[in-house]
Order: sequence, then structure tokens, then C-alpha cells
Amino acid sequence: MRLWGEKLSANEIGGQAAGQAGGALKKGGTKVASKAVGKAGKYLKKLLMKFLKQLVLSIGKLIVSLIGPWGLVIILAILLTLAALSAIPFADWFLGGNARSEEQHAADVKYEKEFKSAADKTVAELWGIEADKNWLNQVVKTVKPSWGIPASLVRYEIMVNEKKVELSDYKPEELIKSFQPSFSYTTVSDDKERTKSIVACTVTTTDGEGNSSTHTTTEEARSESTRKAHDVLSDITLDYGHMNIKPLKLYYPGGTTTITDQWDLVGTSTSGDCTTTTYQQYDHTTVDDRYVPDFVVDGEKFQQILINLGVDKDDMKLFYEFISVADPDWNPALYGGKASANYSGNWLPGTASVPAVVLRYEPIVRKYLAMVGLEEHTQLLLAMIMQESGGKLLDVMQSSESIGKPRNYITDPELSIKVGVDHFSTVYKAAGGDVEIALQAYNYGLGYVKYALNAGGYSKENALGFSLMMREISGSKGYGDPNYVDNVMRYYNATSTVIKVPNDGQIFDVQEVLDVMTKYLGHPYLFGGRDPFGKGIDCSGLIEFAFGQIGVDLSGSTRNQYDKTVEIRAEDARPGDFVFWSTYKAGPSHIGMYLGDGKFINSGSTYGVSIDTMHRWRKIPFFGYRRLVEK
Repeated sequence: MRLWGEKLSANEIGGQAAGQAGGALKKGGTKVASKAVGKAGKYLKKLLMKFLKQLVLSIGKLIVSLIGPWGLVIILAILLTLAALSAIPFADWFLGGNARSEEQHAADVKYEKEFKSAADKTVAELWGIEADKNWLNQVVKTVKPSWGIPASLVRYEIMVNEKKVELSDYKPEELIKSFQPSFSYTTVSDDKERTKSIVACTVTTTDGEGNSSTHTTTEEARSESTRKAHDVLSDITLDYGHMNIKPLKLYYPGGTTTITDQWDLVGTSTSGDCTTTTYQQYDHTTVDDRYVPDFVVDGEKFQQILINLGVDKDDMKLFYEFISVADPDWNPALYGGKASANYSGNWLPGTASVPAVVLRYEPIVRKYLAMVGLEEHTQLLLAMIMQESGGKLLDVMQSSESIGKPRNYITDPELSIKVGVDHFSTVYKAAGGDVEIALQAYNYGLGYVKYALNAGGYSKENALGFSLMMREISGSKGYGDPNYVDNVMRYYNATSTVIKVPNDGQIFDVQEVLDVMTKYLGHPYLFGGRDPFGKGIDCSGLIEFAFGQIGVDLSGSTRNQYDKTVEIRAEDARPGDFVFWSTYKAGPSHIGMYLGDGKFINSGSTYGVSIDTMHRWRKIPFFGYRRLVEK
């Protein structure tokens, strides 16, 4: 059976036909019969060639008389092109319109299951880890080797080395061994269990006159013991990468990251006039499942493994294309390749932080992007949908105006996506693959592309300048959204968008705190929310949580955090300082951490955890810049 159910190429069909003809001749009988057949064949061939020659000349004269000599030239060019294509292996599949028979499709599905199963088995151990399910899903998705890798090793043999293979020639489990992760564990033996017992006794006393009175006495006793040792996942390693898993000690009851004065009731017992009530607290160390740690990949080592498995170094780009076609979720940029053959820049695909109401459109977005060769931007367009409509309007991409119709003219979400993708494709290609120009042009229109390119690329300044220019030309009060790029990027964590800030003399590691915060970009805002594991987190909760991870106490409300910092001048502000506003009440009621260049990170009611601009908050009462200093 042919792997993937591929049709035979034109060359292969010819070869097989020749082989079958030869076999039939051998079964034809005696040498005399064979000789007679040979002579008859030559004579018939001669007659046939003469007839065909006359037929072709007659048809040629007829065509020339009907369409003229240039028409004949065009037809000959087409025939030559088809002849050239037919000489290319697997071109018959192309010439057939990429059609797949039911049998071929069934074979594809069968082989896909084999390779996916092999990939799933490499990370099956992780599902037994004690951790938040969403965290586990992300870790598994990150470290699991793509099923497209072993599949592509087989396809490489077929397409490049021109081997005729069957699935039985290769074992998917063997092919994927070189890409299989291994897991290390640390034994935790210092978790404690604390017990508190309160003994309350009723005591009756009688005075000298015979009067009795009753009162209660209480005594408290505490004890501590070490809990049973257990293993915690600490490292995931591959021959070409690793992921370090940090431990997290939680304190119960409540599962908090800092010990509290809360106790769990264990039970009560009574003996005579005394009642004993027992309470318990305990530590429990597990993996730090508050955010997925970084996955560090050595692209050169990954490629060397492929070379050792028989892939020619000069074919690496082609091989990466094989993997990407098989598994569209695979990101070649992590392994030393490019994110897309359609884009020569340094933009890498990321992940949209959007709700289910937007995620439901992912298959449709992917379908139409694939039609224009931009499938790697599926997640980016989901972020655009979040900015345009939040997924709640029928014209989900607000694309009616791009075809000259009034806003919300389109009332079919799929049509809105199709039109929106076409518009994005147009501005993206006009911008030469510059994503920021394309995003702003999606909002402004194609005219912005030339304006930005002439200005040396996208910038907030020229985005605003274009808006002001168009206002003047049109005589309108407003034109588009000059902050469209930032607004979309609130919902999108691009793997190439790594925010780096200098510590510049702060008493804490600014980058370490920022790395914690950026793990939750897009997480929703919740008034009073204190950690990112529930339904949301508010501004002071984000600061409290992030700084708590590095052992700095900034707990409390925005007012408390304001009081724990000291005022500095605006001209002295640097990354790691804090910015305060008065929003819903008098005094400081909103906080963010300043990143420099007019940006800060915060959790706000509109965009949740996001990177915002000071300019956007210019109309809100500002309480100034403040800094954390040693007391």
C-alpha cells in the first residue's frame, strides 16, 4: 500500500504498464509466436504512425484556419507545460485538481492516527502530574514532539529519495524516539503538618456560703510533624531542549502561597467535663502551575538529529515545510526555521488570549487564511476579532467598510471573516509582510501602507499623523484608531514579542517581575481579584501577586501600595517604578508598573492584564510616579 494513499506519478504509471506488458508477453507461448507478434506489431505501429501524422497535420491546418497562428502557439505552449508537469513525480495528483479518492483519504486518516498516537505516548506520563488541568494542557502541548516529524521522515523518503514504501516499513514509535522528552523529579521531604488542640473544661466551684458558679477554662496545645515525602516534577528535557519546572509550596487550608492563621477543623471529642477540639494546617509542595515555564530549544541540535536520521542539510527548509503541512500547529521558528515561507521578516506566530465566543471562529479563520497562504496568522486574526467585535456582532471582523458598505452591513459571520481575511491579505502583502503596518492598515485602509513605508515603517507617531491628515482631507472629527496595533496586541502574545527592560538601579529584579506578569496577558479583570487562578485579578492584585513571587511584600489595596512607595519626579521615572491614578474614588485607586517609553503593565477593567500607554490615560486624574525603596 502506498503511504498516504498517494496516486502513482505519470512516470511510475508508465513503468508499471511496461512491466505488465512484459509479463504478458512472457506468457504468450513459443519464441515463434513471439517473433510473429513482434513483426505484426512493427507493421501495425508503422501504419498507426502514418495515420496519426496525417491526422495531426489535418487537425493543425483546421486549427490554424479557425484561430490563426498565435492561437496555435498558445495551445502548443499549454501542451508543453502539461507535458513538463507530467514528468514531475506526483504531478498527476496536481493535474487531477488535488482530488483525493475515498480510499486515499481513508489511508491518510489511518496513517495520521498512527503518528499522532506515537506522539501522544511520549508525554502520557505528564497526565499523572498533580497540577491545574489547563497548565497540564499547555505543558503537554509545548513539549510533545509534533506527530508531523515522524510522518515527514517517511514522506521525505517518498518525495525526495523517491522510495516506494509502506507503513509497515517504518514504526512510528521508533521514528519519534529521538524527539521524546524525559522527566525528572525532586523528592520533597520538608512539608510540615501542624496540629492545634483546644481543651475547654467546664469547672464548677462553690463558695463558703454554699453558692456555686460555673466557668470554662481553655488550654491550647500545638504540635508539628513532617509529612510523608513525595516526588514533584522538576525538569523536562529533550536532546534539543529543556523546560525547568519550579516547585511551589502551598499552605492549607486555602492553598495560599503564604501561611495564614486559618485552620481546618479535624473534629471534637468529649471526656467528662472537657471538650477537645482539634485543628490542622499543612504544607504541600507541588509544581508551580500558575504559569507555563519557558521551553528552551536548540534549533541546531534539532536539525542535527534530523540529519542523523537521513535528512540532507540542504533539504531542511523543505523538511520543515513537510512538518508544517502535516501539523499546522507546529512552529518551525522555535526549531531554527522560519515561521512561514510567505513572510521573510522576523514575526513569529503567537497565541490569542480571547474568550470562547471568539475562539469558536478559529476553524473558519484558519480556512480562509489558508486560501491566501497566511494560515500562521490565525491567532493574530482572532485577536483582531476580539478588538473589532468581541465575537458578539454578526459582522465579527467589522469588514463591511472594506468593501465600501456601511458598518455592520454584513450579517453573516463567515462572510465577515472571508471579507476581513481578503482585506488583511491585501494590506499584508502590500506592506511586504510587515505585520504592524498591516494591522494599522486593516483599520485605516490600504492608503496607510504607502504612507508608513515612506515614513520608514510603522510608528505610533505616523499612525496618528495619518489619522490627522485624513481628518483634514475628509473634514471629519475623527479617522480610525491610531492605537489599533496596541489594542489588538492586548489579546495576542507573540513568541517574538519578548519584552526586555533594564533594572537600572531598582532594588528588585524588574525583568523577573515583568516575566511573571506577561504570562497572564489577556487574563480578565475582576474587582477584588487577588490571584490569576480564579475568574480574574484587579490592578493591586496583579502587583501583589507578581511581587510576591520574588519575595517582596506589596500586599493590600492600591492605597496600601501607594503608601509603601515614595514619590519621584516624572523625568526620573524608569522601568519598575509605579504609576497611580484616581478612578472610581478619591485618592489613588489604580496602579500599574511602568516599563519606560510611555508604557506600563496593569490589570484594567477594559482589557484585563495588558500593556497600556500613559497617553491613553491622559484624561484620568494622575497621582504620579512612585518607587519602591529600602526602608
